[in-house]
Amino acid sequence: METEFNPLTTAHIDIQLEQGFPEIRLAAEKIELWFQPVYELTTGKVLHNEVLVRWRDELGELRQPQELLAALQNTQLLNQLDRIVVEKSIELLSKQTNVKVSINLSNEIFEDQKFLPQLHTWLSQYQVSAKRISFEIEEEILWQKQSLVLLFMTELRMMGFYVVIDNFTGRFFSLFQIQEFPFSMLKLDRSFSRKNLSPVQKQLAIAIAYTTRAFQKQCVLKGIDDKLSLKFANDLGVRAVQGYSLGKPQDKPITFGLIGLLIVRIIAVLIVLYIFKSLIGIDIFPNRHAWEVIGDFIQSIFESK
Repeated sequence: METEFNPLTTAHIDIQLEQGFPEIRLAAEKIELWFQPVYELTTGKVLHNEVLVRWRDELGELRQPQELLAALQNTQLLNQLDRIVVEKSIELLSKQTNVKVSINLSNEIFEDQKFLPQLHTWLSQYQVSAKRISFEIEEEILWQKQSLVLLFMTELRMMGFYVVIDNFTGRFFSLFQIQEFPFSMLKLDRSFSRKNLSPVQKQLAIAIAYTTRAFQKQCVLKGIDDKLSLKFANDLGVRAVQGYSLGKPQDKPITFGLIGLLIVRIIAVLIVLYIFKSLIGIDIFPNRHAWEVIGDFIQSIFESK
């Protein structure tokens, strides 16, 4: 699932995780959904929110996603976590009709023969359209269980869901092979967003982005953390982008696009400047007009965080 996180804002509790996590079967209320937006590059609008997982321990502290997944890895509870996350997501969609989500699936869910019928039941129960939901499957998992996962992906598409191949590197499948897979979107691995890409890596990213367009698929570049990676995404011509500098994980879905976010930030800066200069009498930026400060602020929107 999620691999990006900010250790300064996520609690770490030094206890034996195995003692608490088996209770997950009876403690679905402890699982929290967080969200990170995926933005369309050309318009800045939100295409969907990727669903991320948080878990609160008995002290109410928020656990890092890596802790949760590591603790569940060998407990045969990952598909139970999938079920909890999926149902909570569908329930949320029934209450927020303008939201679309993308949900990560673990490698255990593909062997759960009861999951797809249950998925259909949830859609009927909450009266939610499958077209508002995408399911993300990692390239490596697809490679490890190809026949099983491809059948699963096909059934999801027949039900009306969108399918995303996540963390795509090109290590496991050729560009010719992926055209035959029943997916709608391909998320490039965040390694392609690094500043020091080799010429070979750049050419591979260009080839992947071109191929997805040729096959009429969507391509997303993850790990957008500064203006250089955003420029690279624009040069590639990918459909969408995702990263911490664009939108950090939040406990509610993000529905306003990058333009709306920019306006909110500008207003916030103006309010702060007004408070300090007019009410408190302190000029934070002497000899500079407020709009000069705003201009510099806009220029730094996509700087590294």
